[in-house]
Amino acid sequence: MAYAPPALGAAAAVRVSRPLVMSEAETEGVDAMPSTTDLVGKVVPTGGVAEPAPEPTVAAVTRNAAWNPEGLDVSKLPAVLQQQFVPGYLKASPAYLDGTMPGDNGFDPWALVALASPVAATDKFARTAADRDAKMLSMSAAEQQQALAWMRESEIKHGRLAMLAAAGWPLAELASHDYLSSFGGGTNGRAPSLFNGHLFDVGYLPSLVLFFGGMAFLEFTNKDKLTGGDYGFDPMGLAGDQKPYGAFPFDAFLGKTTPIDSIPNAKDMEAMKLAELKNGRLAMMAITGMAIQEFVYGTAVVDQTPFFFGR
Repeated sequence: MAYAPPALGAAAAVRVSRPLVMSEAETEGVDAMPSTTDLVGKVVPTGGVAEPAPEPTVAAVTRNAAWNPEGLDVSKLPAVLQQQFVPGYLKASPAYLDGTMPGDNGFDPWALVALASPVAATDKFARTAADRDAKMLSMSAAEQQQALAWMRESEIKHGRLAMLAAAGWPLAELASHDYLSSFGGGTNGRAPSLFNGHLFDVGYLPSLVLFFGGMAFLEFTNKDKLTGGDYGFDPMGLAGDQKPYGAFPFDAFLGKTTPIDSIPNAKDMEAMKLAELKNGRLAMMAITGMAIQEFVYGTAVVDQTPFFFGR
């Protein structure tokens, strides 16, 4: 026969099911059952196993759209253009842009992050901002951050390429202005490009293949990785230790105190990330402007704005 104390409930029942009569040897080392007197003033569950308290829900923190301090809207734009904006994101940043990434100003009024890692099915929700936003909101928080990381990687790559182009484009026109104006057909002193023509002329193909071949190799070897733009290349140690170490030829740069230390924000990785993003964004706008200017006016950008280039 088993002993069961009355009305002790589930919490006390775990200590029940011992024989009513036990030998002295059997009772050695066995805790005594609590008496009802021992339980006075103590909370004892009387029902089933208590359900765990629900986890508190954390409301998504939204920020004001700092890039739009005047609160401008798109109501005066044609309807077809209004469809490409999420009205709410003109006043507040999307929840997935929480300000933790360098350069995050809460700017995604077109909900373009939803287009990360595009595949054939992406076209089904790519046409309007409402569809893109709905797709983004259907993702889990982890999926949203993955899409955001993919877009950041893309921005860094395009920004770096634009910085090279924004410097190389006018330098080529300054150094080879006469040559670019002389050969068959010519470009009127403009850098060869898709807009200006002659980009695929035989004389330029070797350089074109060499440059884009290197870019393609780098892209292929990192196609399944999101490195945040870190490819282990910082030969001057601008953002920290040299990568690869010893790449720069002067021993002075390998010591604890180097000329690099005098550069503002040197060795500060977060500051360097922000500086690179800002310069990359400016370069993307600059090279786009250069290409359009030369296509529209038909003259080299160094001739259109000579005061920028010391002419």
